[in-house]
Amino acid sequence: MHSPTGPVVTAGAPIKKRQTDPLRLCAYLAVFIFSLWMFAREFQFVRTDMHVHAIIASEFNFQDLHSITSRLAYPLWHIFVSVLYQLGVPLIWASAVVCALVKVLGMMLTILLLTHITEERIHSNFITLSGFLLMFITGILVPGFNSGVYRGVGSPTAWHNPTQLLVNVSMLLCVPYIVHCWYDFTRRLPEGGTNTRLPWSRVFVLAVLLMFSLACKPTFMQAFLPACMVFFLVQWIRHPKNSLFFLQLIVAFLPAACYFCLQYLYYTGVVVPFSSGVDFGVSLDSAWGAVRSLLVMTAFPLFVLLCSMKKSLFQDKMLVIALLMTGFSVLESMLFRETGLRFGHGNFQWASMSSSLMLWVLMTGRFLLFYKEFLKKTIKPWYEWVSFGVALSLLGWHIFSGGYYLRYLLVSNNAF
Repeated sequence: MHSPTGPVVTAGAPIKKRQTDPLRLCAYLAVFIFSLWMFAREFQFVRTDMHVHAIIASEFNFQDLHSITSRLAYPLWHIFVSVLYQLGVPLIWASAVVCALVKVLGMMLTILLLTHITEERIHSNFITLSGFLLMFITGILVPGFNSGVYRGVGSPTAWHNPTQLLVNVSMLLCVPYIVHCWYDFTRRLPEGGTNTRLPWSRVFVLAVLLMFSLACKPTFMQAFLPACMVFFLVQWIRHPKNSLFFLQLIVAFLPAACYFCLQYLYYTGVVVPFSSGVDFGVSLDSAWGAVRSLLVMTAFPLFVLLCSMKKSLFQDKMLVIALLMTGFSVLESMLFRETGLRFGHGNFQWASMSSSLMLWVLMTGRFLLFYKEFLKKTIKPWYEWVSFGVALSLLGWHIFSGGYYLRYLLVSNNAF
C-alpha cells in the first residue's frame, strides 16, 4: 500500500453540508434498535456491568448530593440514567435508551471523522458502511486463546460496559479538537509570530471537553494526558518563543488534571475507604500480555499502518497523538494492577481499548483512500495485491469476531 497523493489530512477543514442520506439514517436506526434490545437484555442479568451500573444510577438522589459525589470517578452516565428513571421511565429502559443513544452518537462522530479523513473523496455509502461496521468490530478470535473474546484481551467496542461507551464518545470529541487547536495555531503562526495564541473561547471549549471526558470515566485520560504532554512538550521545544499558546493549553488541561487526581484519590481508597489500591511493577507476563492484547484488538489497523509507513504519514498530528496514546496505554497495562475490592477488574486496560478504537477509525479512513488509489491503477504490483488481500482478510476476521463476541454475550449472559 502506498499513501495516496494529495494534501495531508488536517483538522479544521469544513465538511460540506449534505442532503439527507436515507442509507445513513437507516444505519443509525438499525444500530439504535439493536443496541436498545441488546442493552435491555443485558440488564436482566445481575452479574453484568450494565445491571450493576444501572442499580447505582437508581440510587442517585438529586436532593442529596453525596449520593452523586460518592461516585465521583464516573458520574455522568449514571446521572443521565437517573434523570430518566426519576421522570418515571423504568430502570431497564432508562439505562438501555441512554446506552443506545450513546452508541448512535459514537457512530455519528465516527462517520464525521471518516468523512474528514477521506476529504470527502470516498462515496458516502462506503463511509456509512465503514462507520456501521466500526460499531461492531472487536479483537480477533483466536481459538484456544480468547474463546471468551473479551476476557484477558479487551475490545474496541466493549458492549457490556456502559461507562466505556460514553468515554469513547468523549474521545472522538477530544482528540480531533485538540488537533484542531494545534492546526489553528500553526495557521495563525506566520502572521502572529511570537504573540500567536488561540481565542480564549477555544481554550474554554477544550477545558469543558476534557472535564466532560473525565466525568464519563477517567480511563481515556490515562492515555490522553501523557500523550498530549509529550506531543506539546516537543512542539514547545520547537517553538520556544510561543510560550503564550502552550500556557493556554496548560490552563485548559489544569482543571482536568486536578479532577483526574481527585478521581484516583477516590478510586484508590483515600477519599472513600476500603475501595481499592494500585500495585506497580512489570513482569514478562504483564509486558507480553499488554502487547498481545493490542495486537489482537488492532491487527487490521496496525497492518494498514505498517504497509503505509512513510515519513509523510506522521504529518497527520491526529495519528501521532493516537499512536502516543496507544504507547502509553500499553505501558499502563504492563505496569499497573488493582488491589483490594477491585482486584481483577482490569480498569488499567480500558485506556488501551479506547486507543485501539481511535486507531481503527484513523486507519480505516486511510485504508479507504489507499483502496481507491489502488483501484485506479492500471498496473497493480503483486505486493500490493498481497497487502490488500491480507488487510481484507484481517478485516473480515475482526468482523466475524465481532459477531462471535455478541453471540457470546447473548449465550453466556456474561462478558467474562
